[in-house]
Amino acid sequence: MRENFSYATQPLIKIKLVLFLIMGLLIINGHPSNAIGGEKTIVETDDKVKVHCTVSLKDGTVFQNTRPGKPLEFTVGNEQMPRGLERAVKGMKLNEEKMVTIEAKDAYGKRDEGLVMKFVRADLPENFVPVIGKTIKIQELGGTIVNVDEVHVFLDCNHPLAGKDVIFDIRVVGIE
Repeated sequence: MRENFSYATQPLIKIKLVLFLIMGLLIINGHPSNAIGGEKTIVETDDKVKVHCTVSLKDGTVFQNTRPGKPLEFTVGNEQMPRGLERAVKGMKLNEEKMVTIEAKDAYGKRDEGLVMKFVRADLPENFVPVIGKTIKIQELGGTIVNVDEVHVFLDCNHPLAGKDVIFDIRVVGIE
């Protein structure tokens, strides 16, 4: 009797072992739901991602915060975002949160003093009132007014975070 019992259960044990092995491989690869037609669960290159993030400086100054509101959307690897942010997001799981400090060179680049442009005030519209710290466009160049004198307006075309290490507090809320 005992002999018949073991023969009857052997196929079930084999099936359970095979299923266990397959599920383990899927989980190890990080794509259990992808493999069965569900939503992506881990960010890879060429994925379109949606992230909520807070961008701040080491002193705590917040530059941008997408919470609450619409998340930031970009395709990983298309160089739409700073290189350090793309690297940080790669490998993150859906709904994972992470805080990373990105050095200036991998965030918004080094500051370039050659991007501080000087414009003659007389060449600008008559009703234009330059205000230091105001972000504007002059002759298709966007930047921040950093100095004004009797003859010139100085426009800094560097990204406001150029030359600064930046902290990204990230949460992945969508992966396609």
